Amino acid sequence: MNALRKALLLASTHCLMTSASLAQQSYKDIAPILINNCTGCHHNGGIAFSLGNYSAVVANNVSVKYDLLSNKMPPWPADPNYKHYVHERVISMADKNAIINWINNGMQAGDTSLAPPLPNYGAYQLNGTPDLIINVPKFTSTATTADHYYCLNVPAGILQDRYIRAFEFVPGNAALIHHAVITIDTLGTAVNDLSGGCYNFQGQINIGDFAPGMGPTVLPGVSPAKFGFKLKAGSKFSFQIHVPENTAGEQDSSQLRIYFYPVGTTGIRDIYFQTVLQNWNFTVPANGTRVVTQQYPSGAAGLPINISLYGAFPHSHKTCTSILNYAFKGTDTIPLINIPSWDFHWQGQYVFKSMVKVPSTYRLFAKHFFDNTVNNPNTPDPNQTVFVGTSTTNEMLFDSYLYTYYQTGDESINIDSLLSNDPLLVSTKVPTLTHAESPLQVFPNPCSGLFQVASEQAKLSIKVYNTFGQLVNTSNEKQVDLSNAPNGIYFIVVYNSEQTYLGSARLIKE
Repeated sequence: MNALRKALLLASTHCLMTSASLAQQSYKDIAPILINNCTGCHHNGGIAFSLGNYSAVVANNVSVKYDLLSNKMPPWPADPNYKHYVHERVISMADKNAIINWINNGMQAGDTSLAPPLPNYGAYQLNGTPDLIINVPKFTSTATTADHYYCLNVPAGILQDRYIRAFEFVPGNAALIHHAVITIDTLGTAVNDLSGGCYNFQGQINIGDFAPGMGPTVLPGVSPAKFGFKLKAGSKFSFQIHVPENTAGEQDSSQLRIYFYPVGTTGIRDIYFQTVLQNWNFTVPANGTRVVTQQYPSGAAGLPINISLYGAFPHSHKTCTSILNYAFKGTDTIPLINIPSWDFHWQGQYVFKSMVKVPSTYRLFAKHFFDNTVNNPNTPDPNQTVFVGTSTTNEMLFDSYLYTYYQTGDESINIDSLLSNDPLLVSTKVPTLTHAESPLQVFPNPCSGLFQVASEQAKLSIKVYNTFGQLVNTSNEKQVDLSNAPNGIYFIVVYNSEQTYLGSARLIKE
């Protein structure tokens, strides 16, 4: 967490926490929690129902309460007590209780205009204009009684080698796409295959996957974490797209949005995406369960070199109910990911908060638990044996990693901090409630345009931020003018010769 974000979190306390503790909570107190945890998916044009305003929350309050009590929402399958990742969708117990208590107490509206505005949820998750947009050719599904796999290829059209820093796969028909594997064909051997049976990746370099619940792939882009995927001149992008059965006639035309490093950028470290843990030799009996494991390397020697892991992408289908990955040497283990309740509909690429060093002689290990009984409502048919295969009704153990070759100090690289400042990432966070308080006095508060800061220091440096962390105004005086800013909550960071003070102000103009 960077210094500014810490400042905003602390600054939010004086205004938000105090008002919530002195009076019964109303919608303005609950709205920031919903924005932090829910509206990223539940907004107009998003999935399921919207939670973007008071009336929408009231209309769906039964579902909201049930999903919170059952821990169904926010969807974050990984166990945060085992390992932490960037952008975890984990709601705090205090925030969960605040929403539930507000619902139980009648969902008081209060002055709904005082609620912070929703972020701008656009069609894309990354900021800025991509350097290259690849439009996947439109195709029509022919999948009737079985899943189909299609392979489609598009020339990159670049005349010199480039390095990819980030990319976002945007499905044209999200309901149709089971997953898409994105590879780079550097040999010119990839060809389109619309037979429905294109099971092998046609490119030679895998850069990642798209699956339900996944976001874009973003690499920090600053040393020593200046990672990139190399795209050679003349290469093609090859897409293997998996669609489920009973989708015949549906169409899709997806898009890949790519952000390059500038030409001539030096010091870029190659990063790789590889499915190192695979097991294609098991069945799950009818009305039975099975534990399936795999390790890499398969022998006893372990890894030949040190590697640094950037992210993990575990994968199975609907009979699977839990996944565990770690690295080990003898009895020593390095935790990587634990998903105690695997949900096929909420998959993800989990980026480690800090790079994880896996020393040479260690091995990677995966354990998947498969439940083909009535206890698992997601398994296709508990009365039928589940075989390994490529269809959704089959199963697989298919765990991938983003990694690079280890350099001294990699394990100290804080990916979370680097990405929190990344200009490509859209910030949709509103400062959350904390229990700390700031000694900074801001008056009048609320203000109608002008506010002052109480300080004995002759020289001050004041910065004012809105709830999205955007700088709104600066001042070297004890007075700041917000008359041109919209109503809302603003966070004040005051620097003087001795220390930094944190506070907040509410702007209410007539």
